[in-house]
Amino acid sequence: MTEEMTYSQMLTELQTIVDSVSRDHCPVDELEEKVQRAGQLIKTLRERLKKTETSVSEMLTEIDG
Repeated sequence: MTEEMTYSQMLTELQTIVDSVSRDHCPVDELEEKVQRAGQLIKTLRERLKKTETSVSEMLTEIDG
């Protein structure tokens, strides 16, 4: 599911999870699930950023020739 989402969608979901957990609105029964989902989102977001950074760096190297 995470792979089909846009970066913005994943970031919004992550922010929602953080807000829910930090405001004590998260029942203990759901806490583990939310923390695991947040971890998945963070991992995927980092991977996408790294991939984008590499791609941009390669393009700039080509431009500089």
